[in-house]
Amino acid sequence: MLRIIHPKFMGPLCGKARSADSFLLLGWPRLRLPTAHFFQLRHFLFMPAPAALVSLLAVAQATQVAQVAQGALASTPAPIAVRLASNVALCPSPSEVQAALGQVLGDGQWSSDGWVLSYGRDPAAGEADHDASLWMAFVDPAGERLAERRIPASREDCHAIAGAMAAVVERSLRALGWTRGEPLPVSAHKPSVTPIAPVRDSGPTVRQRPPRLVLGAGPSAGTSSRTGANLRLEARVRAVGPICLRLGGGLLTGSDSQSVPSGTARMTSRFFTFAALAALESGHVELAGGPSLLLSYDHGSSDLPQVGSGDRATLALGAAIDFAVRLSPRWRLSAGLEGFRTAASADYFVRINGNQTVVLSPPRWEGVAAVRLEFAPWP
Repeated sequence: MLRIIHPKFMGPLCGKARSADSFLLLGWPRLRLPTAHFFQLRHFLFMPAPAALVSLLAVAQATQVAQVAQGALASTPAPIAVRLASNVALCPSPSEVQAALGQVLGDGQWSSDGWVLSYGRDPAAGEADHDASLWMAFVDPAGERLAERRIPASREDCHAIAGAMAAVVERSLRALGWTRGEPLPVSAHKPSVTPIAPVRDSGPTVRQRPPRLVLGAGPSAGTSSRTGANLRLEARVRAVGPICLRLGGGLLTGSDSQSVPSGTARMTSRFFTFAALAALESGHVELAGGPSLLLSYDHGSSDLPQVGSGDRATLALGAAIDFAVRLSPRWRLSAGLEGFRTAASADYFVRINGNQTVVLSPPRWEGVAAVRLEFAPWP
């Protein structure tokens, strides 16, 4: 049956709209309904009065419940990206720690096996009623402890313990380069990157030091009979920095002779050289040079009527220069040139017609050239 409600009966129930999205029920103090709910009241106007009042009460209670639920959801703290592990229920409570971490970390996703903040009562603390000291550890997803701290506190400082732990967590993460609003790092370990030096085309590299030991052998030729065609052996040792000491000598014996009236004077010789060289290697090429000396031992004899023999030593000073090409890390091919001037020597004499005559005199100037195959057993 259709009921028509006179406008005078609407006065106690409904008032004018207070805003664009709600209406106020005059019969219910401080009860404001959304506009959508107000338009649902139209069918209440066509109900009997007792049923309409009951329906109005139900709608009002449902609206209050929705508002309370919405406020509760807004006050629920957002999940954090650090999991808590503790058996401490109070001072601080887990909710206090979560709230403190939320202030420094911001909103994030809850991590069940990622970053973990574990804390518990300090074993060295005093009575629990007075001493609330904690021992905390901040662990990364790989299981490495990033920070461990003892936080001394009393029961009166319970409200500050959670903030102190959150500050340690924030400081530890910022040390890894993390900033607020970014996802937490996967691990505290940073990948080690070995920088690759740029390749520069600056020509052949220069070695600061020559090989420590070099052994060589090869043919040599000199301008005198004592150093003429020979097979030369050498050994060179690095002394200090680029300075090398080289010792060499002829393997074969040299010979010389001189004819005199009534006979012939003969001489056999062996020579040795010693040099102090400064060597510089550039790429596969080495250049060395320095002072050198030549020492020869001579044995003289003759077939004259007055048979006799004698030995002498000759010293010559000069300079040497070597040029070497590296064939492999241990093998080299070198060539050298040396020049000497006789500095000290003795003379051979023979008696001719009662007069002493000098024979087989050493040359005043002398040169030696050599080619060697060298091996560096100790580069």
